[in-house]
Amino acid sequence: MEHGSTWLNFLPGFAQIQHYLQTQQKGVLFGNAAAFQHVAAALVVAIIVLWLGMTTRGDIKKAKDGGIVPEPRISIRNLIEMALEALYGQMQTIIGKEARRYFPVISMLALFIFTSNVIGLFPGMSSPTDNWNTTFACSIFVFLYYNFHGLRVNGMAHIAHMANPTGMWWGWFLAPLMFPIELVSHVARPFSLGVRLAANMMGDHAVLTAFLGLVPILVPLPFMVLGLMVCSIQTLVFCLLSMIYIGLAVQEAHHGDDHAHAHHPENEGRAAPAV
Repeated sequence: MEHGSTWLNFLPGFAQIQHYLQTQQKGVLFGNAAAFQHVAAALVVAIIVLWLGMTTRGDIKKAKDGGIVPEPRISIRNLIEMALEALYGQMQTIIGKEARRYFPVISMLALFIFTSNVIGLFPGMSSPTDNWNTTFACSIFVFLYYNFHGLRVNGMAHIAHMANPTGMWWGWFLAPLMFPIELVSHVARPFSLGVRLAANMMGDHAVLTAFLGLVPILVPLPFMVLGLMVCSIQTLVFCLLSMIYIGLAVQEAHHGDDHAHAHHPENEGRAAPAV
């Protein structure tokens, strides 16, 4: 197999699409030839995730108890349920009782990113998350998603919070200083998410490829185990940061409410509400 080629190059029509993109299309930012490798890999990952979902759904339908109690044997359904249950518990800790609303998006991101990371561990396969376009697409989606829900829950208070994070009257005097800082912080979030994921996956898969090229038998096994750990950790980091951004966006409206409630004359002697 030639350098830079993968098993995806043998897909019908791949060479024709790749040739067309390299000759006709140019990148938006740097003017480089457009690549199809990561797009084809992402489509393969989407098919794998879809197959996992259909397999899990089929196992639930076949269960005699209506799918409530999982089977005692190790199955795809059990593994997915354990992973998603842990993810949902973490979302409840970070976001709160509204975690159910955002769980489908975070769980799908977790499945897509983890599968994209792991597929690069197989010899002759390319990981979609090795490419900046894939990781920045995921991070920009998260950026738009949490800002949308921030505006949905808090309205313009979502924007005002960047100018006055304290929520107090005196905080508006610091608005000319705080707003540019908060704005840069928000804009940097998708960049940091995309760079972190792509850089770690590139480094991890480059090390594994180097050892596979030197000694293809047994020696790369420990590095494949370490690579699997890196794939899992990077998926968790991406999802945790996404949860934190969503939690901060949708909970901004409550900032300072407890303070105002505790100091209002009508509320003296009343117990403060539980947070």
